[in-house]
Amino acid sequence: MRKLIVLFLFSFIFTASVSAQASGGLAEEFTKLEDYLRNKKQSPEEKKKIFESNILNSIRITLNRRLADPKKELKDLKIQDVQTERLEGTNNLFVKYKNFYISYSYAVDPEEYLTTPVEEKLLEKPAGADLNASPHQDEKAQAK
Repeated sequence: MRKLIVLFLFSFIFTASVSAQASGGLAEEFTKLEDYLRNKKQSPEEKKKIFESNILNSIRITLNRRLADPKKELKDLKIQDVQTERLEGTNNLFVKYKNFYISYSYAVDPEEYLTTPVEEKLLEKPAGADLNASPHQDEKAQAK
């Protein structure tokens, strides 16, 4: 019985070491492929295409989630109708589409990777709102 247990343990250890050696080449190949894909140089056109795709997808997701009837707002969504501003050195992006102002934070660079925002904030500008006026201007006039 003792010999059987020793034989079983030996065969188990031998099998595990053989399978580890066989997969060692695969693990190395996987790592090389991952490094190649991560460090792949992208042309400015590719970066622009990825960035625009991320913006449009983010807007669609945000408005679909937040509006009761998003179809009328999204039916004519084009990148030409969208204004963007990216804070330098960050993955934070400010977007204006129609009367919607959206702040997005991405986990990775939205110019290099297809991604969705990890954080968003949507503001809708009311019709006739004057953004240059002081928000407390009416209160000051009434107090006098």
